Formats: sequence, C-alpha cells, structure tokens
Amino acid sequence: MQSRSLKTLAVVVIICFFASNLSSNFLPVYYEGIGLGIAGISQILLLTFLVIGLLPVILLNHIRNFERIMSFGIISTMFFFIALVYTKNPIFLGLINGLGIATFWPSFNLLQFRLSESAARARTISLFSSIIPYMTSIIGPAVGGFVIQNFGFTSLFVISIILYLAAFFCSLRMDFRPEVSRFSTPKNRIFAIFFLTFVILGISESYWVAYPLFVQSISGTVLQMGLVLALSGVVIAVATFLINWLSDVRKSRVVFVAVGVTLNALWYFGLTLVSMPIHIVALSLLSGVAGAFSLSWFAHYGDSFCKEQYASILVLMEVGLMIGRIINLAPTNLFLPQADFRSYFMFLGAASLCLIPFYLASKKK
Repeated sequence: MQSRSLKTLAVVVIICFFASNLSSNFLPVYYEGIGLGIAGISQILLLTFLVIGLLPVILLNHIRNFERIMSFGIISTMFFFIALVYTKNPIFLGLINGLGIATFWPSFNLLQFRLSESAARARTISLFSSIIPYMTSIIGPAVGGFVIQNFGFTSLFVISIILYLAAFFCSLRMDFRPEVSRFSTPKNRIFAIFFLTFVILGISESYWVAYPLFVQSISGTVLQMGLVLALSGVVIAVATFLINWLSDVRKSRVVFVAVGVTLNALWYFGLTLVSMPIHIVALSLLSGVAGAFSLSWFAHYGDSFCKEQYASILVLMEVGLMIGRIINLAPTNLFLPQADFRSYFMFLGAASLCLIPFYLASKKK
C-alpha cells in the first residue's frame, strides 16, 4: 500500500510541479503588467505568507486526517488561477493563493516523511522536492514563455487550471492516514535551532518576486525568459540526485548543508555581476549544486524527531518560514522599486551565510 501511494504521489507531484513551473515564474511579470507594482505584489505576498504560516497550525488542531488536505490544496490552487482570470484584487489573490499553498505543502511534506525510510530519506526527498521540480522546470518555463508570448496570460492560466484539476483527481487515489497526535511544540534545543534556521531560510528566499523579475530584466521578453529558466533547469537537474544520494550513504547531512548554504551565498553574490542571459545559465550550476546539498537539512529534520511529531514540526517549519518571508518584504520594498537587484542579492547572500553557525550547533547537539 505504501509503495502504491508513493507512486501515486510521484504522478501528482509531476503534474503539480509542471503546472507550477509553467506559470509561477511569470506571475511577478503578470502582476507588474496589470499595474500592481512592487507594493501591490508585496500586499499579495504578505497575505499569502500569513495564511501559509498560520492556517496549517489551526488545521492540525481540528482535522484528524491532515494528509488528506493535500487534495484540497491542489483544488484551491486551481481556483487561484481561475481568480487570476477574473480579478486583480491583491487581497483576494493573496488569501486564495495562501490557502492553496498552506493546504498542499505541509501535507505533501508529511507524506514525504511518512512514505520514506531513514536510510533513503534524502534520496526520496531529493526525488520529490528537487529532481521532479527541476525536471519540470526544464519544460515548464519554455512552454509558459511560448504560450504567453503567442496567446497571452489567460491561455496560460487555463492550461494550469486543467493540469491542477487532473492532479486533484489523481490525489484521491492515495492512501491517507489519520494523525495519532495533535499539534505540539517540541521543547528542546535542537528544535529551537531548526526553527531559527527556517526563519533565516525564509529571509533568504528570492523566487517569490525578485529572481523572476531579475531574469526577465536581463532576458528582455517572456519567451527568452522562459528559455533561460529552462536551460538553467537542465543544468540544475544534473547534479541534484547524486549529491543527495551521497548524503544518505555518508550520513554527512549537516556537512552537506553547510556546503550548500556557502554555495548559495556565492550564487547570490555572483548574480550581482550578471549582465547577460548566458551568465544566469552558467551560474545556475552553482545554484543547482547548492540546492542539492541544502536539501539534506530537510532530511536531517525528519530524522531528528519521532514519527508522531512529524505533522507538528512540519507546520512549525511553515511558521518559521512565514516569519522570515515577511521580514524579506522589507528589502524587497527597499531595493526592487528602483530595480536595485545588486543590493538585494548582496543582502540575501549575507543572510544565507548566517545559517552556518546554526548548522554547526546542530551537529554538536
């Protein structure tokens, strides 16, 4: 039964990530195109982050079959794309976008933990959270850019709606299990270290708005932007699975993630020197290797707590990321209205390096 659910989850994840890579990179461009600007985009993201961080905690306290809400998250994301066709209201868009993400990701992450064994956890997580997303990122942006360039954003959103509907029906075939315990916060030092790292990880994210707008500014057109992202996806996908497989074999996950965060900081510093699309593609090798090493932290997180605590620690992870992402809105509004990507990426690179002391502390613990 577990093997069947794992295969079904793979199908669902392939469809969802293809739909996401088809359109999500272009959403900041769309928002700017309809006149929202950085302030309007930040309003959407603030509400999105609040829902992502707080709603899973509430749901875990009131819903026994927490895994099943993944299906609701998929159908909610479909309704978000329907809303994009009919409204430009940032409050409504932020709330419904947050609803879809908040009900998909915690349950999806819980299934990754439950359906994988510790001996191969990094490989399983690499497959679902890295290999599949990167492989779909090879095709998705190229197709998305082509559709936008030739048929417009509305056609792209319609395609996304159809894909999410298909993923929803596939998800209904999975074997979901009820939770044996309610929400609880682990009261120990190792969880405090994990929580603080997730706050910093939230601060150092750039894919919500800055990186897509940066790639678009360098590429010129959405079609070229899609091709640049697709080529980057090819480069990123090459190294990912082997690196995470090695972290299972060597049992060196904390060391791997320290290497990953260093490479990620170097990637941000490298972006400050970019002036041509080919530079973005070349730097994506650094980004891909960094991401592959960094995923070991998520596997280490799962191994550090008992199975009964998985749901709680995953929703608390979202709370930590929420805090960091909201803090990130300050430099977003400080630097991006003037298109000062250089200062923004320098800030994120420095923030990324702040993770290393926490990783070393967790290794000692």
